[in-house]
Amino acid sequence: MTQFKRLTVSIFILILSQISISQNKETYLKKVCYTENFLKTKTDSICFLTTINNSNLPKPTILFIQGSKPLPLIFYDDKEVNTIIPFDIKPYLKKYNFVVIARKGIPLIGSYEKDSNGYRKADGKIPEDYIKNDNLNYRVNQVKSVIAFLHKNNTVKKDSIFVVGHSEGYRVAAKAAENNNKISKLVCMSADPFNRITESILRERIECFKNDDDATSQNKIDKLISEYTNIEKDSKEFKNDIDFNNWASYNRHLSYESFKKFKNPMLIIYGTNDIGSTHNDLLPFLLPYKKITIKAYPDYGHNYEKREFDSNGKELESSYHWDDVFKDVTNWLLQKN
Repeated sequence: MTQFKRLTVSIFILILSQISISQNKETYLKKVCYTENFLKTKTDSICFLTTINNSNLPKPTILFIQGSKPLPLIFYDDKEVNTIIPFDIKPYLKKYNFVVIARKGIPLIGSYEKDSNGYRKADGKIPEDYIKNDNLNYRVNQVKSVIAFLHKNNTVKKDSIFVVGHSEGYRVAAKAAENNNKISKLVCMSADPFNRITESILRERIECFKNDDDATSQNKIDKLISEYTNIEKDSKEFKNDIDFNNWASYNRHLSYESFKKFKNPMLIIYGTNDIGSTHNDLLPFLLPYKKITIKAYPDYGHNYEKREFDSNGKELESSYHWDDVFKDVTNWLLQKN
């Protein structure tokens, strides 16, 4: 085969591959009731999904902000196709639009088998675009840009834009809500209202009680406190270190301070079996005059899983309660201020 023929065949195979990927994408999007959107800003191109609104009438809109990890927005296997949103949206589609933003550098679609713990390229590495933008500032700017877009969209009810953040998304939602009147209500779920360092300190203190080793635990806690107090100094020294700057972005800001700058109603949700969310118990003391509702779910974990046991005390598969929790969220969203 001549070089020209080989090149022609390669181009033909590439075109077929792209057509196949595009067709599969459309099939998967249709199955999960979403459309793909791109928002171009001066410095970025943001990919996000919105649910299909056949009526074209303005509806309340829920922007869901997922947690950490380089995860696609849509997952598939031989049996099903689902989105990263951990609850069933179908009962709410007549009432609400749903929006979810893709992580930078991560493909929109991935397989459960290969990508459920985080997408990696063929060489086993996480995409550089993701690593460069895996920080609080970038994610907050994404959310603000999409909210501004939604606020101008004629399918979105302007006085009913709701932001719901889970895990790392809690921190992103809190920061994005600062002085943001376009957000009608804010829901933050399953994270520490201070930062990641205070979560680590609490975990270490609990280990100290378990192991009766105060000295070792206190040394670790002192180191964690030092890391926090030295963030600004270390930021100058490590200004070109992407990993450090990503870490610092989530730890220099305290989420409860962001809550002080949000004027509309807030709902904080967490499971009592999620150590990293325990400090939410302190919010009534930190924010005594804010319009804040706090709902704790006894025995639920970070993803509202509950450990189950048989009559003999043998542990069974955990039960999951995301749908029940989200039903409570929507009930709260429907309440008048």
